[in-house]
Amino acid sequence: MSRSGVVILLGIIVLIVPFSGLPMSWRTFFLAITGLVIVAVGMSLRTPKALPPLESALPEQPPTPPQAMG
Repeated sequence: MSRSGVVILLGIIVLIVPFSGLPMSWRTFFLAITGLVIVAVGMSLRTPKALPPLESALPEQPPTPPQAMG
């Protein structure tokens, strides 16, 4: 599942938990954990990648011709 899908799923959980009939302490726990996960996923979406992919980092090189056997 993609990170944006996780955020949508957690948003649905945040909407459902208050109406779930759980005791108040459980609701508080679930909402706090869900909030922490949303923050972590959001931060992972915003942080730049440390290294670029290898394909884009290497310059284009022409193919080498085959060696003549002889």
